[in-house]
Amino acid sequence: MKRVEFLMLSLSLLVILASAVLAQDTQSADEKENFITRTTLAVRYVENKRTTVNITGTPAAPRITGKGEVVYKKNDARIKLKVENLDNPQIYGPFYTTYIVWAVTPEGQAENLIELLGGYIAEVEVKTAAQTFGFIITAEPHSAVKVPSQKVVAETTLPKNVILGVQTTQAVYSADKGALYEVSSADSVVLKPDYTTPRLILGARRSLDIARRAGAKEYANAEYQQAQGILATLEQTFLRNLKNENRYSGMSRDVMRLSQVARDLATQREYQARIENERQARLRNLEEARVRAERAQAEAERLKTEAERAKAEAERAKAEAERAERRAAEESARREQSNRDAEAAKARAETERVRAEAERLTAQKALQVAEDAKRERDAALQKLFVSLSEILETKRETRGFIVNLGDVLFDTGRATLKPIAREKLSKLAGILLAYPGNLTLEIEGHTDSVGSDVLNNKLSQNRAESVRDYLVQSSVKSERIKSVQGFGKTKPIATNDTAAGRQMNRRVEIVIDDQQQAKQQ
Repeated sequence: MKRVEFLMLSLSLLVILASAVLAQDTQSADEKENFITRTTLAVRYVENKRTTVNITGTPAAPRITGKGEVVYKKNDARIKLKVENLDNPQIYGPFYTTYIVWAVTPEGQAENLIELLGGYIAEVEVKTAAQTFGFIITAEPHSAVKVPSQKVVAETTLPKNVILGVQTTQAVYSADKGALYEVSSADSVVLKPDYTTPRLILGARRSLDIARRAGAKEYANAEYQQAQGILATLEQTFLRNLKNENRYSGMSRDVMRLSQVARDLATQREYQARIENERQARLRNLEEARVRAERAQAEAERLKTEAERAKAEAERAKAEAERAERRAAEESARREQSNRDAEAAKARAETERVRAEAERLTAQKALQVAEDAKRERDAALQKLFVSLSEILETKRETRGFIVNLGDVLFDTGRATLKPIAREKLSKLAGILLAYPGNLTLEIEGHTDSVGSDVLNNKLSQNRAESVRDYLVQSSVKSERIKSVQGFGKTKPIATNDTAAGRQMNRRVEIVIDDQQQAKQQ
């Protein structure tokens, strides 16, 4: 009977859990899949005063310089921008055809202000309703994009003589990961930079390519076909009016706008279709669980009926035995002995049952202790990962946590740690010392492909040793550091054909592994 009740209780819990899973709201994974978080300086401009800020190139475009003049009056910021040394945006990839100026507010809203053309000097005037915002300039595939790309080439910085009353804050915003902007081997035609076709034509072509990559042919076919038709007309018009941009600029922007609409719709509808498929799968699983529960309940009822029948049979047998005992007094002695034997067997059975129950409880307790220990280690590892990520770029791999020290934390071409690198390593050492588990470290140095193998190998080895030496000075035990090795240019994580890729390849990686966790797994 206890077995039947336990079985029915387990099945009831199974149905309840399945229902709970089905009822959960599915959280949108679109931002995690397609966007990353970035920060930039936001400035609160003083009302009725002219404020000048600097436009400074990022490491991706250090030659860029510029000024921004902002006058904020009555919910209206009037902006004059002058930017110099904008290279052709296709240096960041064949999908990038133009530059966009964005106003990023502290709430994370990024407003597409205006398009900038590559060249020595670009001067524009534009307005926005925001009072607090920061400028960023990004390379983009076309002018109708709604979210900034990762290719940030310039940002707002404050001059030393900024006017009194100006306040600043950090603006956190979402940037497109750019997966649709990268050349893929799966494409039927591999795109290459095109420096002869006008940018408006290139932007229109690229916008339709991106919509197709986003699944617009399947999920937003009407909008995609409309944009494709306009592009076909645009290609013919462009060939007849090579030197008259006004003849085809309107159609070019229509293609970009419609392609962006098709891309947005395709992204939304593909995600909705995926969520619906998951919901249907959960419904099927719930129905299967219900059927299994009903079958198990029927089996439990059958077992219960058989148990009751067996009990009645036992009672009848007992009565017959008692009658037989009364009829056969001469066999009383033998029966008494038989009863004693039965009692002894029963005692042994009870002893065995008690022992088995004790062993089960002991095993259950041991399992619980092991699960608690694993949860504690998992929580400690997660806390370690979060703490490391707040200091330096950190990612998970099968061999452990990979902490990345970029090239900017070293003096150029040398293994000397900059002050900010020593500060970050000091914090890293504190985190490692506070971690309760048995951590081991492997320190690996890497360079780009510029220079000879001998120099690259030596520089990568020296940088790895500089990191090792500083960690040991910061009380990290040397026996925890399993290896220190320079790999030179042999293990790139990005292309060496671009400045951005080479900068990503110039790095020192610290591989952090919990040996106790590895043994448990």
